[in-house]
Amino acid sequence: MKNIPNYITLVRLILSVLLFFITDNWILFLMIYFVCGVSDVLDGFLARKFHLQTKTGARLDSLADFIFFFSAFFRMLLSYRLIIPPPIILGSILIVLIRFFNLHITRKKFGMPGILHTIGNKLSGIIFFFACPAAVMLGYIPIWVVFIPLFSALEETLILLNAGSYNPDIRSLYHLFKE
Repeated sequence: MKNIPNYITLVRLILSVLLFFITDNWILFLMIYFVCGVSDVLDGFLARKFHLQTKTGARLDSLADFIFFFSAFFRMLLSYRLIIPPPIILGSILIVLIRFFNLHITRKKFGMPGILHTIGNKLSGIIFFFACPAAVMLGYIPIWVVFIPLFSALEETLILLNAGSYNPDIRSLYHLFKE
C-alpha cells in the first residue's frame, strides 16, 4: 500500500517516454497524455491523503514531471509544427535556465537536486498541461502561457536562496517568510 503513489508515478514515467515516440496518432497521444496528467494529480493526492509521502517519491514525481513535459512538448513541436512566437521561445529558454539554476542551488545549498512543489509550480503545470493540446488544435501557442511559469521559477529561486532548510512542499515565498 505504501508504494502505490510511487507505482503510479513510475507508470507516468514510462508513459511519458512512450509519448515521445507517438508520431502519427493524435488520439492515442491525447489518451496517454491525459492518463499522464491524471496520474500526476492522483499520485500526489494519494501520498498526501494517506500520509505516504517519501523523499524518493517526491524526487521520482519531479523526474516524471520533467520527462512528461519534455516528451509532450517536443513531440507536439516536432510532429504538429506549432507556430511559436520568438517571445515564447525566449521566455521558455529563460524558464529552463532558471529551473536548472534552481537545481544547482538545491544541490549546492542542500546537497541534493530538487524541485519545489509551490502553488506557482503547480499552476504552471496545469497551464502547460492544457496549453499544449490547445496549441496543437489552434496551431499556435499564446504568449501568456509563459508568464506564470516564469514568475513561479523566479519565486522558486527566491525561496531557495532564502530558505534555511530544504522543504519541497513549501507553498510560496509568502509561506517561507510567514514561518
